[in-house]
Amino acid sequence: MKSPSTTRRPKREPQDRKDWLLQDPTAVAAGELAKSGLTRRRIMDAAVRCLARLGYAATTTTEVAKAANLTRAAMQYHFPSRMDLIEACVHYVTRRRLDMYEAAMSEIPNDRDYFVHAIDIGWEQLQKPEFLAFTELSLAARSDRELAVVFSPALAEYDRARRLTAQRLFPPGQVDAALFDLRNDIISFLLEGLAQQRHLAFDADRRRVMVLGFLKALSTSRDAGGMLQKAQEWTNP
Repeated sequence: MKSPSTTRRPKREPQDRKDWLLQDPTAVAAGELAKSGLTRRRIMDAAVRCLARLGYAATTTTEVAKAANLTRAAMQYHFPSRMDLIEACVHYVTRRRLDMYEAAMSEIPNDRDYFVHAIDIGWEQLQKPEFLAFTELSLAARSDRELAVVFSPALAEYDRARRLTAQRLFPPGQVDAALFDLRNDIISFLLEGLAQQRHLAFDADRRRVMVLGFLKALSTSRDAGGMLQKAQEWTNP
């Protein structure tokens, strides 16, 4: 049942991107024309689509140039090699996921269904090309050492920046509560794991609905705090 009245938190200033240890590949350097940044954004968006649709191995500079409707020369001007392109895409897609998360979470009404809204937003965003591209990069980084050197610190920064965003945007009572990180980890890891099982063949829709329902029950139940505390006790026998 919905709460009869809801309140929205006052708008907060966007998180200072200086806190993010991720380069912006679309930034315009001194002496560059503004259109250079727009072209790089066009390339980055095309690279995200290619990663999500074709996979990591098939995402080449040629394929991305086609998807961005650019000449090979224009592509090479901005990204001379495939690794230059992939490195930029790692930073771009990570920043996009953080931007998307902050924008969506800022709009959630501060009512008793806050975590239900948050789970719905998290699940919706995991269906987007940005997450598919991020997953492709993550899987490829397991066996590609050159990619791992770029992706591993980007993943660590994503985790750090997302936690800071949650601390800033969640209702104060939740941020100050014990086991705040554990609750968020459970929700995040289960949602991402479920999203990666998109090829479930047996009774897939019902199983997804049940897992999402479990997360919402865990987040809103009066017993949730006790369950989380019990989980912590297992780490300190």
